[in-house]
Amino acid sequence: MRPEVVGASAEVSFPVRPEMAAILDGQLVHPVCSTFWLAYYAEVAARRAIEPFLDGGENAVGAELWIAHNRMAPVGAELRLRARVTEVDGNRIWCTFEVFLGTHCVAHGRQLQVVLPHEVFRQRVQAAYAQLQLPPPAEHPNVRIGQPPM
Repeated sequence: MRPEVVGASAEVSFPVRPEMAAILDGQLVHPVCSTFWLAYYAEVAARRAIEPFLDGGENAVGAELWIAHNRMAPVGAELRLRARVTEVDGNRIWCTFEVFLGTHCVAHGRQLQVVLPHEVFRQRVQAAYAQLQLPPPAEHPNVRIGQPPM
């Protein structure tokens, strides 16, 4: 991980689709964006923020996530989530994020990723399968998801 990662950011915009509403046990509870989907996009944006700073043999895994979901976003709304790297301690990278509907903050939070050599990550995946006596998964490449930081 290159040290200049602190301050890096990434943004993702997404529409609130009907399947993203608060649905629990197959029942529509509220016809607004669920916290679950905010968590998903927070992970995406945080990953995009750090990827350009990973060395070739490194990978990262989400380890913690905290969200304060303060405002409703109806189905059909367009949300914008921006994640920014705020702290690095060894192989631990923290991002803060905010989710906006226009100029209104819908949610904010903090996400932690742990950087590991891809080979260590691959071995841990194999061990998780072996522990449950499951057949090992197909070989897993060191994937990069995408867009450069803003």
